[in-house]
Amino acid sequence: MPNFNITISPAQIEYLLKPNTTIIQAYDITNNSDQDINLTTEIISFIPQGNTGSVTYQNNFSDPNISYTLNNSDLILGQPFILKANSKKQLVLKIKTSSTAPLQDSYSTFFVSQVPNQTNVDFPMASGKIGSHILLSVTNTENISTKGSISLFKITPKIKDVFFSQLQFSGEVKNDSNYFLKTSGQITIVKNDQTLKEIKLQPLNVLANYYRQIDCQEISNCTLKGPFWPGRYTATLSFDENLHIPSQSVSFFVFPVSPILFILFLVGIILGFKKFFPKA
Repeated sequence: MPNFNITISPAQIEYLLKPNTTIIQAYDITNNSDQDINLTTEIISFIPQGNTGSVTYQNNFSDPNISYTLNNSDLILGQPFILKANSKKQLVLKIKTSSTAPLQDSYSTFFVSQVPNQTNVDFPMASGKIGSHILLSVTNTENISTKGSISLFKITPKIKDVFFSQLQFSGEVKNDSNYFLKTSGQITIVKNDQTLKEIKLQPLNVLANYYRQIDCQEISNCTLKGPFWPGRYTATLSFDENLHIPSQSVSFFVFPVSPILFILFLVGIILGFKKFFPKA
């Protein structure tokens, strides 16, 4: 049974489009297996689900204001075709917005799917699909105005030992506009009015009128390891000014818990030694 092993490039496209505009996007479809495969294409719209970037697909693409067609001379959208073993084919997608298209986002995925083998029921061909996200913003201007808010920003734990335990930042951004935005920003840690560390955020897409968790570039899961000097710290989550997202700050404290416990442990040992082994 042949394995489903194809790739599509690019994996995602993002465009600003005016109403009544046509663009052309080329995709490279590569068959990385050693056998020929039957493929077909389709466009399916999606909506966001949850705050981790997951999506839910609708049954079919039904937006009358945006049309998708293949610009290949030998192929139309939805028509099966054969991709030879270890070969590549370029699919050219034409995207057109109507003159009455509303000024807002549209989200869909260009899927390339393997067609099941109907002729050999004893050895059916493996099936699967791979897709490229299409994020379209229909607008009359190149300078899209977005706005948002921080729906969650917290630090765990808020009281930390100088040596032990990790410091984890978690946050959630709400997009309050009709266009997607990227979480371009940072977490700034300050102590005694001095900036100690700046943690850049991953520029993740937050879809229109939706929300998403933040993630960090430099540290895994936005988790920072010590040691820290004792004292009061302030962490501020902020974003690029053009996103119009007000910043938010939280405080946390670092205490020398483990050194104090160690000293108390040594004092206990000394007192216990003196109690059980008094001087003669």
